[in-house]
Amino acid sequence: MIIKVSDDLKKQEIWANGMELCNIMGMDFINGKRITSYTSNEKKHVHTFENPVLMTDNYKISKLKPSLRDTLFSLFQSKPRWIEYDGVSTYWDETHKKVWCPSIDTILFAKTLKEFLKNNKNLKTAVEIGSGSGFLSKYILEKSESIDSLLAIDFNPNAIKSAMDNIQDSRLNTHCGDALEKIKGKKFDLIVCNPPYVPRKGSIDDNPYEGVSLMRYLIQKGHKYLNKGGVLLINVSSLSWNLVFDEEPKMKMNILEKMEVPLKVNNIMNNKEWIDYLESLGLEKNLKRGYEYWQELNIIEFRN
Repeated sequence: MIIKVSDDLKKQEIWANGMELCNIMGMDFINGKRITSYTSNEKKHVHTFENPVLMTDNYKISKLKPSLRDTLFSLFQSKPRWIEYDGVSTYWDETHKKVWCPSIDTILFAKTLKEFLKNNKNLKTAVEIGSGSGFLSKYILEKSESIDSLLAIDFNPNAIKSAMDNIQDSRLNTHCGDALEKIKGKKFDLIVCNPPYVPRKGSIDDNPYEGVSLMRYLIQKGHKYLNKGGVLLINVSSLSWNLVFDEEPKMKMNILEKMEVPLKVNNIMNNKEWIDYLESLGLEKNLKRGYEYWQELNIIEFRN
């Protein structure tokens, strides 16, 4: 399946491709001939969603006519899945275990980078902390001619595999391990981070890179890793805002993009202690467009 998001994030096209054309779309018998295979480049448009707020919007899918609904549910369970934005695409499959497929926050971040890179053409060195699928690293490399090197770092070896599977660019370097240890003593023109942005009680004790501690550290200490005039771009949820900004940032701050999205992660929604904690931080039920809880994502620029 291919998910293609328009440059302005107003449309989300769903395409079936490859063997899905046989197995799901019924294109296995054409002009009296049995078709047993299709290449991944062969595709068929299935549906377009307007104003997407999720990459997999079960509520919107459920409102469609039954045949289209069931087709889309089958496609969203199929792998590989290709995500495309502004001519940049990556795939995600069963070999990328515990790696988040690019979601709406990734595409919002890429939309921010689209304008940012047009206006910042003197960047030479970059690092993505928590590179995940590698989509943002690939986007930067494909859209910036000035970047000489980009370091993609993640704890998950399958995330590094995803980046290496999707990016064939000699400027890419990868590292599996502790990002802050890896960049110690180094400086960059651009730091990009789309971290786990939903806070969890006690997560700093259990995993310092979950919740808010990584965000908070980069916002408070990130200037140490930036060259003069360097920029940190980071995603901060409204749920984390007061926890992250308990001190005045030392860098100039500018919110570049905002987007309200549903809170839709099963291991959060089914964990009463976690929901209770988020409600203590201000999360309120607000049922609309099929979802009870919402948060605002903020892509923020910090300039050294």
